[in-house]
Amino acid sequence: MIERLLPAAASAHAASLDAVLRAVHVHMAVQAIAWGAIFVYCLIRFRRRTGHAASYDGAKPLLPVVAIALVIVADAALLAASALPAWISRTASPPATAEPVEVRVVAEQFAWNVQYPGPDRTFGRTSAALISASNPLGIDRTDPAARDDVGLINSLMLPVGHPVIVQLTARDVIHSFTLNEMRVKQDVTPGLVVRTWFTPTTIGKWEIACSQLCGLGHAKMRGFVTVLTADEFQKWMDEQVKAAGESASDPFR
Repeated sequence: MIERLLPAAASAHAASLDAVLRAVHVHMAVQAIAWGAIFVYCLIRFRRRTGHAASYDGAKPLLPVVAIALVIVADAALLAASALPAWISRTASPPATAEPVEVRVVAEQFAWNVQYPGPDRTFGRTSAALISASNPLGIDRTDPAARDDVGLINSLMLPVGHPVIVQLTARDVIHSFTLNEMRVKQDVTPGLVVRTWFTPTTIGKWEIACSQLCGLGHAKMRGFVTVLTADEFQKWMDEQVKAAGESASDPFR
């Protein structure tokens, strides 16, 4: 049922987070049904009726203690069996089984600016003085490390099956980098660089949303993440690097 209510899962860790969500909903549903049943029982059992006065005595002390203890035990079991393993997995380092893709995403009102380090795997220097419509990140092409860098706006291109490390920061106010299908949501704060990672498992195109109210144009702060095959991604990267003046190597095949 929950799968039909959530966006399609498109990352390796999505299943574990969805499992936590299912467990929490089942846990809360059981509690709601149990407490509701007790409430209805008490309304009927202790009501005023012919030959019986209403009873206003409280429950015996042992019963509330047992009920609360059961809730605590169920909460602890949920944490130990589902929530903590999912959290530990998400806070661990990306797996070393595949070459990771590292990108830098700079949020601003109301756009997502994306920088790839190019084939040298090193982010080049940027400068606010160089920011323009054609260079939204202000990449300094005089820096040797920046000559093969790729800059995009509101577009994140990724290869399927490779860990993706995203460096996040903001220029102005707090934003929230959200990829619903990837089960990724990370606040982006000015002056801080925050890293998050995930592994795309499905080819497709989805929306990049901002989940933090960031101004009057908040609803228009939309970008797109496109997941390609490794060959398609490499072809795209070659074209972008060629446009920047260099040819790319092939680290993703």
